[in-house]
Amino acid sequence: MIVLSLFLGAGCGGLFGGPNEQAADAIGQTNEAVAEHNRLFREARATYDEARKALEDGENPEEQAGRIARARETLREARGSLEEARGPLSEVQGLAVEDEIKDYTRTLSEAMDVQLRAEAREADFYEVLEGDPILENERRRALNILEEVDAEYGRAEEAYGRAQEIADSNPDLLRRS
Repeated sequence: MIVLSLFLGAGCGGLFGGPNEQAADAIGQTNEAVAEHNRLFREARATYDEARKALEDGENPEEQAGRIARARETLREARGSLEEARGPLSEVQGLAVEDEIKDYTRTLSEAMDVQLRAEAREADFYEVLEGDPILENERRRALNILEEVDAEYGRAEEAYGRAQEIADSNPDLLRRS
């Protein structure tokens, strides 16, 4: 899950939508799309957790395959929201704003790219579970996918941390909302 809580602050000039104001709008649009991503991501994880618990409790694996399919579909929707969130950030690169703002939005975009890769692999994991809910035949493949997912989420967290460092080191340009 992603938390973006930064908005452009001081220096938002221009009565008619100057570059800093446009960048602030882009970050606001990104935050809205990220909020939808986070909601869907939580929903997908909750659905998966319900299926996992049901399997652990000995419930019918075929019934849980349907739940896992729903989790995968919801994760796909979440990924769509995150892809949408990247769009406004890319617009900032063409604006005449401070380099720190461009660095911040570029770093966020990179973090989102890594997050999207992790979520794609997580969806692959769900797909394996759909076909083999108790991992009778696909355990090794599923474990390999989970290792990749974990590594990618770790890289995403590092990238989000770098974006936060940029924001923290530039309090005059970026402020917490």
